Amino acid sequence: MIILNFIVFQLLWWACVLAPKFALNGAVFVVVAAYTAAHLIWLEPAKQTLPLLLTALIGALLDQVGYRCGWVTFPFSDPQSAYLPLWMLALWLAFATTLNVSMRWMQGKPLLAAVLGAVFGPVAYWGAAALSVVSLPYETGSLIWIGLEWAIAMPLLLWIRARYNQLFVLPSQAQP
Repeated sequence: MIILNFIVFQLLWWACVLAPKFALNGAVFVVVAAYTAAHLIWLEPAKQTLPLLLTALIGALLDQVGYRCGWVTFPFSDPQSAYLPLWMLALWLAFATTLNVSMRWMQGKPLLAAVLGAVFGPVAYWGAAALSVVSLPYETGSLIWIGLEWAIAMPLLLWIRARYNQLFVLPSQAQP
């Protein structure tokens, strides 16, 4: 399931990132919402809905800050829009499904999570910028902002999921 979760997220990343080029923002959001519902039926119990949605919301809010500050823009979105495009919300929802499955191994390792977030967060945005669906107006400064954002986001989001797991033990973790 770990490998499947990782592969599905990669496919969803591509779907979300390419959606604006084909005006499929709403469709990709529906697909990710359906995947998330299936995820909560087959991979994680429904009681994981709250922390999954909370981590997606926190990630989106962190991106919202970068967007409002002008560190990141979205060429296929209305430049007057005050909010992230729908495909970015879908992407955060898809990402949240990995935190308790394929990225679970990082729970309890905040320094490693911060370092990996600081490296791979900007890589993902740089990739989206290469596909022309994200603009980084202050290329180096924008990537530094994204690195800081992800250095904060990864340990925080993993901590939320781990803490929830401690408070509400998952059936697969119950002792005999």
